[in-house]
Amino acid sequence: MGLVEFADEIDTHQIWQDLYSVLVEYNLLDKNQISLTSVSGDNDWSCSIGKMKDLEYPERYYSTTNKAFIDSSVEALFKRYPHYYRWRLLKIAPKQTYSVHMDSIDNKDNIRIHIPVKTNERAFLAFYLHAPTNEKEVGVKHFHLEEGKSYFVNTSGFHTAVNYGDDNRYHIVGVRYENSTDRTH
Repeated sequence: MGLVEFADEIDTHQIWQDLYSVLVEYNLLDKNQISLTSVSGDNDWSCSIGKMKDLEYPERYYSTTNKAFIDSSVEALFKRYPHYYRWRLLKIAPKQTYSVHMDSIDNKDNIRIHIPVKTNERAFLAFYLHAPTNEKEVGVKHFHLEEGKSYFVNTSGFHTAVNYGDDNRYHIVGVRYENSTDRTH
């Protein structure tokens, strides 16, 4: 489990305005995930959502900013982190949680960048301290990610995200893989 805060001073207010206008224009407010980048950049809002194993192409192919975000604060954010791809907007509704899962392929660490753009104090990423077994209870660490910052998160181990709050939680998430010996951002 690894979570590193990177205090970036991100203007989440402007990013949310740009995201929200696209969510409204393309009738996407009810979606829990949307693709912000795609293979072609053709505003394909669902091409990179869901499980890695179900994607048509390897994750790194989803690296072209969708046309609706060209020249926006969202595109500027992607340019700030050029080693990341498969950018998505992930929403967790109030009182909801993701399934417990791992994000790893070929024994490489899956490093995600999480940028909270709309959150509440009761929204968390949760990491299991070790794989659950039927022998003992397992500790879980919860981390609240604040708006205006970016977080590098190793999601190769068991983890989930939960929203105990009363408002939707939105994170922009990008991905990259690295060998366990390569720890540069």
